[in-house]
Amino acid sequence: MTRVSENSSTHSVKFSLGKTKQKLENLQLKGSTLRSITRPSDNPISNVEAMSLQSRIKNNEQYIRNSDYAELYLTSTEKSLEQIIDIMNKAKEIAIAQSSDFYDGNIRENVANEIRQLRNQAMAVANKRVGNRYLFGGYKTLSKPFSQDGEYQGDKGKITVEISKDFFIPINLNGHEVFYSSEDSSDKQPNPFEKVSPKDGIPEDVRLKMEENKPPKESDIERNLASEQAELEKDPYIQKENIFSLLDGLSSSLENNDPDYTQSLLEKFDDATNRLVTMRTKVGSVMNSIASSKVSNEDENINAATRKSALVDADITELFSDITRQQNILKATYQVSKGLMNQRLLDFLR
Repeated sequence: MTRVSENSSTHSVKFSLGKTKQKLENLQLKGSTLRSITRPSDNPISNVEAMSLQSRIKNNEQYIRNSDYAELYLTSTEKSLEQIIDIMNKAKEIAIAQSSDFYDGNIRENVANEIRQLRNQAMAVANKRVGNRYLFGGYKTLSKPFSQDGEYQGDKGKITVEISKDFFIPINLNGHEVFYSSEDSSDKQPNPFEKVSPKDGIPEDVRLKMEENKPPKESDIERNLASEQAELEKDPYIQKENIFSLLDGLSSSLENNDPDYTQSLLEKFDDATNRLVTMRTKVGSVMNSIASSKVSNEDENINAATRKSALVDADITELFSDITRQQNILKATYQVSKGLMNQRLLDFLR
């Protein structure tokens, strides 16, 4: 018969109690946090997936905040474009009325004051701010984009914001394209063959022979064209869709009682208004993209949170049932241990 020593019994009891207490402690910790995973070693695979889901949720929350910021900027831009369009329509109505022979010079001179007020309103919109940032300054958001003379002092920068994974949108329009740019502001892709020389692919000997037979350049004509182009770039008011130039020109024509010039401005007012309407449409389409992206991010967050809850959250009914069962096991362990702990020599001799 194998003899069981007192030390062996003591260690066995301590091991059983320690193991039972450890299980109860783990269950109580899960009960206090209501999580089935309290440390990575509990379930490494589920823990990795839960961390990935949590990272995705945080990213989407930042994307949603970016979308809110972009909506604020674009809403202000759309309101500004609406105000400018109203100013241009009002100025055009005045130009149509004053281009007829029904009004005399005195009336036109008085109406010119209203045009100057419309120009002041346009200038106020041009220097509008969102918070402490100017709306139409491009990248130069901390300095006033337009001087009182209507000169653009900003740049042509496009501020972009990421509203979804690898999805960036522009949130601003620069003052150059809004107020006096006659350039095409559409989103068309550039022609990949635009910068390809027509001489590419021609053999060298044929190209040299063609250059020998080429008539001499008309240097005087080219110099004149270059001079005119430089003048156009130097003075932005020469561009036909310059809003400030149109309002100044209309005011001057009314003051000088020149109905013919007033009438000649009508087509330019139409061109400028159509361009503004096109830009407002683009802003609306970008805002639709933002709204769609926000809904997508919110839905993805809900799905990710549901999956994460299934991975790490504890089943409350099962958890507290396990805690009760483990408490009963601990009580039973204590009862059994009474017969093994603190035995005297006389108890063995009985």
